[in-house]
Amino acid sequence: MKEKVLIAVDSGKFMTKAKLKSKDKHAITSFRSKMQEVGKIGVDIQPGSYSVEYNGKSYLVGNMVGENHSNFDLTKTIDLHRVCIYTAISDLLQLANLRTENVDIRLAINIPISAYKVASAKQEYKNFIENDGKPIILNVNEKPVIIQLTDVVIAFEGMGIIYDEIEQMKGQHTAVIDIGGLNTTFCIFSSINPIFDSMTVFNGGINMLKGKVGKMINEQYGVAVTSNDLERILQDGYFSQAGKIIEESKMLIEQLKKQHFKEIIEFAKSQDYTFNNVDIHFCGGGSYMLSDNIQQEFPEARIIIDPQFANVKSFLKILEIKYAI
Repeated sequence: MKEKVLIAVDSGKFMTKAKLKSKDKHAITSFRSKMQEVGKIGVDIQPGSYSVEYNGKSYLVGNMVGENHSNFDLTKTIDLHRVCIYTAISDLLQLANLRTENVDIRLAINIPISAYKVASAKQEYKNFIENDGKPIILNVNEKPVIIQLTDVVIAFEGMGIIYDEIEQMKGQHTAVIDIGGLNTTFCIFSSINPIFDSMTVFNGGINMLKGKVGKMINEQYGVAVTSNDLERILQDGYFSQAGKIIEESKMLIEQLKKQHFKEIIEFAKSQDYTFNNVDIHFCGGGSYMLSDNIQQEFPEARIIIDPQFANVKSFLKILEIKYAI
């Protein structure tokens, strides 16, 4: 009899995060959600990157791919997310020393909250990831992988750790703000029940902030920066040229971060968010980037520890409850 294995995957526009759990094994992985079609790769594949063959094409997936190969489409029904999800499953099984032919994979994956509210969109994405019930055949780092997926659980982005901390959430009202790469998702929960009218999305993730920083640098210093540059600039918190740090840029970048966070909150208020009598949780990778701004505006708010994995933890808990593992 095959061993039941639970796998939760949150494949966002910036990063793919995933966890595996079985009766006696655990594994975790994460890598950048970037994919580039390539020929035969001569360089060594580094950790967090993968050589993937799927549907007759060869791809480089993950951290080694340049920022110019990032995808900003609103939909997730594209090969990027399908390949990232399959790659994450393969990596987790390898880390846990499990073979696909010996396991029954029970999978939970993410979908934007706006699509989650539409039954047909959920079903379309479910069929897409399940490959319409047909075996999924790929090659990851020169190792053949065959995956069979059925009964995939579609979970919505922006639930944070609500379902991972079910007992603590009983009787509570919680506003979850999930700041991602492309979007920011909002949802208010009564205990563990999402309030339908509160489920909304703002097209203002960290990628929009990157665009603002790039525009500022171009106008202020007459320099065109690439998407690769912008990733480093935001991580560093300053702009440097020819090795010299432009001190003024630190203040200008901080001003843009403050302005961007204000826009996120103003959008929430326009959607009838008052933030009265609710616990406030921030999650998503953007919560790292804007943590100082969050603490300044919402000193009592909770920034989830390891916020990029918050949704994954809840997805996994949903699977644990469903399959009693």
